[in-house]
Amino acid sequence: MNMNRNKRFAIIIILVTNAIIISFLESFIPVPIPVPGIKLGLGNIITMIAIAFLGLKDVLFIVVVRCFVVAILTRGVMMLAFSLTGGLLSALVMWLLYKKLSRFFSIKGVSIVGAIVHNTTQITVASFILGQVVVFYYLPILLISAVVTGLITGSIGELAINEVSKKDIFAKAAEPDVNGEEQIALKSEKDEGEDLPCAENKTGMIEQGEE
Repeated sequence: MNMNRNKRFAIIIILVTNAIIISFLESFIPVPIPVPGIKLGLGNIITMIAIAFLGLKDVLFIVVVRCFVVAILTRGVMMLAFSLTGGLLSALVMWLLYKKLSRFFSIKGVSIVGAIVHNTTQITVASFILGQVVVFYYLPILLISAVVTGLITGSIGELAINEVSKKDIFAKAAEPDVNGEEQIALKSEKDEGEDLPCAENKTGMIEQGEE
């Protein structure tokens, strides 16, 4: 979707802000299962909206900014490696599924796969940093939680995407603005169009005078 640069930038800022706020508030929600890595992942709702309406670069930009800011505000920079790798890889996989394999995957299915990739990536990074494979014992629990949380966020994301589509927010933002050169060209064409009748009138007056 071709979108005006300024409007596109404004929409990205709005999505980033909402993603940060949602992820920040989510950090205060207690998780009933005391297993590291389990969370609702409500920030992925914004990621799914971005995937549905924006390009891959914009999606990855939103994920990177969200992970950096939330890591600094909540868990600290040391946890950035986990959230950033999981967030980027899951966003990439979800984008590919939504854009290329939408015939086989619903929005809920895309969200579930994204949650599975996110948790698997985080446990792999943890194993690499700690130098221990024992952390993979948590993987079955993380996969089950990924299916549940992915279904929840996917359901909410589907509703959000449908509402945004009905309101044509991105369609309106895609209306191109006329830049300075185009404005000059249009003005010149308009001036030429206005001058043409005047020139014709002058020519007619001259011809009448000669007769």
